[in-house]
Amino acid sequence: MTPTLATDPAVAPPPAAEPKRGSTLRTVTSSAAFRGSVSFLAFLAVFVVYTIWLGDLFANTDARLLDVHQNAPILILGLAVMMTLIAGQFDLSVGGMATLVTFLTIGLKIQQDWPFVLVLALCMGIGLAGGLLNGILVVRLRVNTFIATLGTGGLFAGFSSVYGKGAQLAPNSSSKGEIPGWFSGPGSFGSFGEKFPSIIIWLGLAAVAVWAFLAIRRRRPERRPQRTWDLISAGIVVVVAVVALLLGIASWVDGISWTIGLLLVIALVVWLLLGHTTFGRYLHATGSNAEAARLAGVNPGKETIKAFVIGGLLASIAGIFLAANQGSASPDVAASFLLPAFAAAFLSTVVLSNGRFTVWGALVGGTFLVWVSQGLIVGGLPFTWTDVVNGTVLVIAVALSTVFFRRTT
Repeated sequence: MTPTLATDPAVAPPPAAEPKRGSTLRTVTSSAAFRGSVSFLAFLAVFVVYTIWLGDLFANTDARLLDVHQNAPILILGLAVMMTLIAGQFDLSVGGMATLVTFLTIGLKIQQDWPFVLVLALCMGIGLAGGLLNGILVVRLRVNTFIATLGTGGLFAGFSSVYGKGAQLAPNSSSKGEIPGWFSGPGSFGSFGEKFPSIIIWLGLAAVAVWAFLAIRRRRPERRPQRTWDLISAGIVVVVAVVALLLGIASWVDGISWTIGLLLVIALVVWLLLGHTTFGRYLHATGSNAEAARLAGVNPGKETIKAFVIGGLLASIAGIFLAANQGSASPDVAASFLLPAFAAAFLSTVVLSNGRFTVWGALVGGTFLVWVSQGLIVGGLPFTWTDVVNGTVLVIAVALSTVFFRRTT
């Protein structure tokens, strides 16, 4: 009887070859964590070059925090446009809304002498109404998002010009009311010299350390015992904390102004809203695939309108911050903020992210963009090149991450 292939050693199939294992370097560079860190690492490399080139002229804690303080309205506008970008829409009206609210915040107090709490409430209400108008135009009337928000942005800016009669509004001897000292001026919320309670920041950093430990703990390899992996996770967090302390994080915490502190609070609220609520899940589903979201029981139009409303509220808050920082209102004061705001939002998709809009990515990306420009200005570049630098950095950062992602997948 002729033996079969399974029993005849002479014709037995050769043993299966072991799959080839990629190199450690390729494994690391192809990981999602590394791909999401490419732009972040590139920015850090630029800052190292700045530090070597400019020394303390760039590596100055107070100067860099002052940059964040002065650009807080832009970073808030970045969060505003990010809300609608998540839904797959564009909001070009945020600059006009911020300008209008800046004029109303100053004007309603110094010209009409309204109670300042009422002024702030009205300004945020106008932001909500402006966002609702955008949502109705885009969702209900199906007006193209670019045309609708470009038009409403022009309306908001135009109303600010009409209210201010085309001139700057600033307190003077003929003013009917005075801007509260706690809001603007030396020792106020808008002053860089007035520092946010550092204990709150330290508590926040402690919460971040706990969150990081839990996040690392959830990534335990199957072959690692739980207790061993817990020790490794805690060790990683401790090492990072020690390095941060050695790099002088305490001076950064102590130098945070009230404007920056409240910016972080706003970012925290938006992060919780987008990442830990039903609205956030529905909004991401709407932006990813509106039809699939509809089949799953989500109302994409309703969620998009909510995104415009929240974006309008954030734009009005940016205007309030701008009024506090400057203590006056100038024509088209926030018109130039649109490009850096969108740049911050889009950088959030490549700074510590793999294509997803993130709150902390917008803040970090927007801040890094400011620091790149400031480093060049300190090095001798005229400030008129700021927009050129912003646009160039945005294109390079997004292109770098996109190309690297394609090559490693």
